[in-house]
Amino acid sequence: MLKYKTTYKCCQCGATSYQQVIDRADNGALQATGQYKCTGCRNVFATLKAWWTPRSSPELQANSRFG
Repeated sequence: MLKYKTTYKCCQCGATSYQQVIDRADNGALQATGQYKCTGCRNVFATLKAWWTPRSSPELQANSRFG
């Protein structure tokens, strides 16, 4: 059995699937909002790219004082 690794996974929890966020419109109809919800951590993302793009780590700042 082959195991595949994907680079497309949640940047926060590592889940490999998401759902479109559905909301009720003013007229009562259900419609997609254009946002996406992770199936693992349930966080909502504005775009799919935001869901899978790793967050940049804070820059390391050199400390001039040692000791």
